[in-house]
Amino acid sequence: MARSRVEIHLHLEGSISPARLRALWQVSDRDPSLPSDPRSLYRHRSFPEFLRHFAQITRAIRRPEDLAQITTDLCRRLKRQGVAAAEVFFSPVILTRRGIPFLEMLDAIDEAARREHARGGPGLAWILDGVRQWGSQGMEENLRCAASAPGRILGIGIGGDERSVPAEAFAPLFRAARQMGLRTVAHAGEFDGPRSVWEAVELLGAERIGHGIRSAEDPQLLAMLRRRRIPLEVCPTSNLRTGVVGRWRDHPLPRLVAAGLRVTVNTDDPALFRTSLHGEYRALQRRLGLGSAAVLRIEREAVHASFLPSSEKRRILASRLGKRPTRARSRGKAAGARPFNSGGKPDQLR
Repeated sequence: MARSRVEIHLHLEGSISPARLRALWQVSDRDPSLPSDPRSLYRHRSFPEFLRHFAQITRAIRRPEDLAQITTDLCRRLKRQGVAAAEVFFSPVILTRRGIPFLEMLDAIDEAARREHARGGPGLAWILDGVRQWGSQGMEENLRCAASAPGRILGIGIGGDERSVPAEAFAPLFRAARQMGLRTVAHAGEFDGPRSVWEAVELLGAERIGHGIRSAEDPQLLAMLRRRRIPLEVCPTSNLRTGVVGRWRDHPLPRLVAAGLRVTVNTDDPALFRTSLHGEYRALQRRLGLGSAAVLRIEREAVHASFLPSSEKRRILASRLGKRPTRARSRGKAAGARPFNSGGKPDQLR
């Protein structure tokens, strides 16, 4: 299978399969607060319940070696789906607060990703994801982690409960991240409404919006996103599984596409939502009624919206069309870091 797809919204911790979680679960000193059957954490009745399940799953991660296994599993699944590159969210502060050193974690996931890349797997790059409900202190810890590993982190993001802490609390930290050469993204317009998207753009300066589906409720916001060409990292199955959208026919993705926005499609937490990138693209036609031309545009948009170097974008786009690479279109800011497991340090921002 040609490796021609790119995923830009994918959480490492949310990729843990039930089989892998059960293996991590079966230790003699397992946290007694965890449920006896890990499968219960893969069924969510609401967005707050999903956040609780995500937090519980991370409690099974106890060593850097656990993260290496999770990364290996993820790379192999992405390879089978023809994914060329993925920008992966990772929330290290959850684990550093439990005593696991950040650099040991990073070494473990980097080594696993490099090994699988050498075997034909995708290139991975890491975005350190802050837990919004932990406030600015948690994001400060993420920046310290990134500073301790120069050239190895692609960017920072903010996830969790959008309604918990105002965006303005994180604005100085997002500015500091950009001064460090990091790319900045933010979850917004998922559980909360259009206001959170406005704030992610205007206060945080986010280059991409994670989810952003509630933007469809505000015509002025749609016009701003279209004018500024800010990509949305839409995750359709995730929205159904968390109850943010009630039915497939109600999903706003077709309206966002019709409004001329830069829409990409991603899995978010593929294991927790029982989905795959292949399944998401299939749902665009079977569930949301998009034509093949629209699906192809979304697939190409993910490449353009990624922070890959221009040369890598050209290569991936050419592999999809079976053509020799041509000059990639310039959209927004120039491409940033290359996948970190492809060797060497990432390119400097241009």
